[in-house]
Amino acid sequence: MTDQSLQTRIAAIGADGFVSADEVLFLRRKVFENGIVGPAELNALFDLGDRAQDGDPEWFQFFAEAAADFYLREEEPQGYLTAEEFQSLRSLVLRNGHANALEIALMVKLMETADQTPPEMASFVGEQIKAMILDKPDGPVVSKQDAIMIRRYLFAAGGDGNVAVTRRETELLFDINDATENARNNPAWTELFVQGVVNHLMAHLGYTAPSREEAFRRNAWAKDTSVNVGGFFKKMIAGGLSGFKPTESVIQAHHDKREADIAQAERLTKAEADWLASRIGKDGGFDVNERRLLERLRELEKELPEGLKALIDRAA
Repeated sequence: MTDQSLQTRIAAIGADGFVSADEVLFLRRKVFENGIVGPAELNALFDLGDRAQDGDPEWFQFFAEAAADFYLREEEPQGYLTAEEFQSLRSLVLRNGHANALEIALMVKLMETADQTPPEMASFVGEQIKAMILDKPDGPVVSKQDAIMIRRYLFAAGGDGNVAVTRRETELLFDINDATENARNNPAWTELFVQGVVNHLMAHLGYTAPSREEAFRRNAWAKDTSVNVGGFFKKMIAGGLSGFKPTESVIQAHHDKREADIAQAERLTKAEADWLASRIGKDGGFDVNERRLLERLRELEKELPEGLKALIDRAA
């Protein structure tokens, strides 16, 4: 293929706003054949993303992988997104006012694969996800793809927090839920919302929250109505899973950390309870998802602060 023919073919990609799997294969073989993404290739990729924000799944995967490769392998130490790199990326995704779905998928990919990202990135990506959902032409609604993206955002190892869902992330869940309470959301959103808020609350009631992967696992305890959730939570306290035999030093370290966590949780419990009570039923009523959340919390009623007990009683 001549250089002219190659340029003509590249210019034609995405002209109709869609990038097919075959066109992705062409890009891999002819444009990014050396596997290295430099500044020129990155800019070309974002230009293509501007004119073609839709495509086969391969297009979203390729865009995220290629751009993430640039940011995480460009300079040493590899695997870290610096504050300067984040500001450069932020400028790119905001050049049209807000991030599109391709760019959000890229940023989540970076948070998943990076060893570390700047603290402000988690907040920025969360706001872009919320804007994408709330600004849809036909009105705010959470699709299955949106729920998957939010789940990945919450899981991201290089993102906000470590194990437990953070206050900022929980605020995001409530903001999206409030804005879409009358929409035909995908059922996956309800379970994601409930599990996320419960995971956050557990950490502030003195429990060792399960890993995010465990907390959000499909078909786990949350879907099993035969499980006593309160009893399950109790088992999460310093004893771990049956059959696990830690050494004495590990037990002591765990105990020390547990004591520190409880002390911190005791200082935060009332504030967290007041905040959560103010968010549930914020508009004076309880939507379907909030009622599902309260049903889940009812399993913990004896161990909840008075503010949350009163809220559950009011919703009954």
